[in-house]
Amino acid sequence: MRWGLLGTGLHARQRIAPALVACAHNSLHGVVGSTPAKTAAFSVEFPGCVAYDSLDAMLADAAIEAVFICTPNDQHRAQAEQIAAAGRHVLVEKPMALDEADCRAMIDACRRAGVRLGVGFQQRLHPVHREIRRLIEAKELGQVVLLRAEWHTAYPPWTNWRANAGRAGSDVLAAVGVHALDLLCWFAGAEVADVAGIIDISAETGLDQTLAATLRFANGQIATISMTRRARAPMNGIWVWGSAGMAGAPSSLGMAPTGLLVRGSGAEQRESLLPMPDLSAAQFEAFAAPGGAPAYATGEDGLRSVALSRRLLAESRRS
Repeated sequence: MRWGLLGTGLHARQRIAPALVACAHNSLHGVVGSTPAKTAAFSVEFPGCVAYDSLDAMLADAAIEAVFICTPNDQHRAQAEQIAAAGRHVLVEKPMALDEADCRAMIDACRRAGVRLGVGFQQRLHPVHREIRRLIEAKELGQVVLLRAEWHTAYPPWTNWRANAGRAGSDVLAAVGVHALDLLCWFAGAEVADVAGIIDISAETGLDQTLAATLRFANGQIATISMTRRARAPMNGIWVWGSAGMAGAPSSLGMAPTGLLVRGSGAEQRESLLPMPDLSAAQFEAFAAPGGAPAYATGEDGLRSVALSRRLLAESRRS
């Protein structure tokens, strides 16, 4: 699949473009940035990448089959609708959009156009996460009763659009927390029935910087989650406990994830190390697979995540 890349920011340069270049069945064909200068500099950094002066120009190129949206969150809806109307597949960076109405509009636009819509939850392609999901589905853990996820990182206050609530929607939740939420929902296989949490709001930005919450799913499973942008932890990951055993990925989340899988039953515990792929490249391969690989996240998954994020922000007690 030949891709157009919309956005030339740090994430696009460091993660997305290199992943497309490394893909076996996908390629980076062209790019559009927020300014002509940024677009031109990006195309020099990635030789062979066509520099378009607008999204319209990119979509006028018949070689483009799909577009990855890597722009500020408030732009996702309009861009996705334009791309879908041009008959191109859409893969959008998380979070999918700012609110549920925008997500539904994106889903409807892609459905009308008959194109595929995906969301950048590449953590679903992590080999340990996929193995945990297999263990759950095969009932090897028994009946799942409790899940836990945590992503603790440290970065200075944003100085770009991410510091603007109207453009970003949230801070740590949108930056990393949505990945953990998506995995919890993916593992639970049910909708969230109840949420309760506590959130710490930055006095400088008015946005979330630390959040701890408990979720109860419709099938009775309970999950806890914590996230922060103020303290880095070396063992960010996700765990699942069932009536017949547990499985965990203690260092699977973050910018340098490992393939460590921990399994246990009673007092016994064993570890194994699974080979790690480039998760961004795996995301493109999954999206481009005929019919879409089962693990890639759809627009409906993106909608669920946005709805849950907004619910957490609205219902959590603030400190």
